Amino acid sequence: MNDAVRITTDGLLTTADLAARPDFTLGLAAVSPSTRSIAGPGGTADVEPRVMQVLVVLAEAAGQVVTRETLFNRCWGGVYVGDDSLNRAIGAVRKLAGEVAGGSFEVETIPRTGYRLTGDSHDLVASGAGGPRSAALSRRTLIGGSAVTIALAGGAGWWWLSRPRNDPRFDSLMARGDEAFRNGAALEGASVLERDGPTMAEIYGEAVRLQPGSARAWGLLAYFNALALEEAPPSKAAELIGQAQAAIRQALRIDAREPNARVAMYLLQGPMLDWAARDRQLRAILADDPDSLPAMTELMPLLQAAGLTRESWMWNERILQASPFARGFLVIKAMKLWILGRVGESDQVIDRVRGLWPDFDFGFGVRLMLFALTGRPKAALAMIHGSPNMVRDADFWRVAAQALDTRTPAAVEAFRKRCFDVAENSPWRTNMAVMVLCALGLKDAAFELTEGYLLWRGRVVSSGQSAQQDVNDYSRRMTQWLFTPPVAAMRADPRFDRLCDEFGLTAYWRARHLRPDYQLYG
Repeated sequence: MNDAVRITTDGLLTTADLAARPDFTLGLAAVSPSTRSIAGPGGTADVEPRVMQVLVVLAEAAGQVVTRETLFNRCWGGVYVGDDSLNRAIGAVRKLAGEVAGGSFEVETIPRTGYRLTGDSHDLVASGAGGPRSAALSRRTLIGGSAVTIALAGGAGWWWLSRPRNDPRFDSLMARGDEAFRNGAALEGASVLERDGPTMAEIYGEAVRLQPGSARAWGLLAYFNALALEEAPPSKAAELIGQAQAAIRQALRIDAREPNARVAMYLLQGPMLDWAARDRQLRAILADDPDSLPAMTELMPLLQAAGLTRESWMWNERILQASPFARGFLVIKAMKLWILGRVGESDQVIDRVRGLWPDFDFGFGVRLMLFALTGRPKAALAMIHGSPNMVRDADFWRVAAQALDTRTPAAVEAFRKRCFDVAENSPWRTNMAVMVLCALGLKDAAFELTEGYLLWRGRVVSSGQSAQQDVNDYSRRMTQWLFTPPVAAMRADPRFDRLCDEFGLTAYWRARHLRPDYQLYG
């Protein structure tokens, strides 16, 4: 019907009222009346003022029927309108529910009466003790969490979110996790905070048991379960994936923008996405939460792997500002200084790390590598002889350092043969082998190993590719070594451009309308 209807102004919800409304969630979507926006699994959308007014009025009803007269009164007070105006607004809300919220809520038409919000079956609540299930959205879904209480505020009929007092044990666990982020322990992955202590996943697992309505605790639990998957044996993979997915769903049900759960989703989805999609996904998280350390720790190596050392440097410095003693990222800083040609500064950083954490194997290994690849192979040999138990792959590095030191044909050939054995039986060392081969002038061998490792093509293909033994997809995507100083010889060869085309890097650079550092700075 299109006849004009005279509207009263009782209970009018104005655009000024929208600006004072707090954010809330509907299904898997986060609704912001003040900014007139909605974000969910399908992305983010700006919402017209009238459509947001209708959405808010329906949400206020917490699943009860809202008559058409009420919607006219509250959203079009004092204005002559036709029924088609309301119909268009309802249609717009339905479009947001389907396209942005992933169908996690719906607008049900009650014939000749009005409308109400409904959700999927898992979101429904019982109408009474032992009674049938109602078709209304649960208040947990409408307002945003199973551990919240809902109270009616004044005569306006707005449902306000009020959280119960936290269990002090929950607060202690979350504080412990926050401290682990500050001191860098959390950034080393799912490792224990101290000897024989609980893992990060165990800490947040206990936290959600104590406070099941905490989106952040669920998100962090999801993140550390997903992170552990990178190094888990195949026998544990299915269990970790299931645990991560369950925690992601719970976190996003409470808060559709929870950043840690979104990073966990990125970790599970990442291998299926191209370079540009991974970049966009991480930057979307950081746009909502600029201080998200989990998102930064994924974006920083992705940029380095794409040959964007200077941009990657910026993110590594941001990580260190938030977590100054994150020793792994201090080691990465030393490597970036080397890549940027600042070898003296690189030495200062890595030597300080070695002084503070002499038993840190990552720091030891990078110090050894930097000696070997910056014209100081005798120093590398001295490290091998002085601390043989600290050297991972001692035989490999011994042969490499001897070849770099003597440069005799016999020593160089011995190392070349060792590299092909490494590529077949210990593929995770291929990146190191390629850098040393380039430093020895064996560019063709370096290309052969690189194509076998990254593209599974040629005479030497990693034996662990199908069973995910020794090396997994994540380590193959971390191609930082292609942009180190020794590999400049490969980058100057036309074959390198073809390699980047096939591996997806060229498409990524084009998508971002930029050029990698080696093309800009040499």
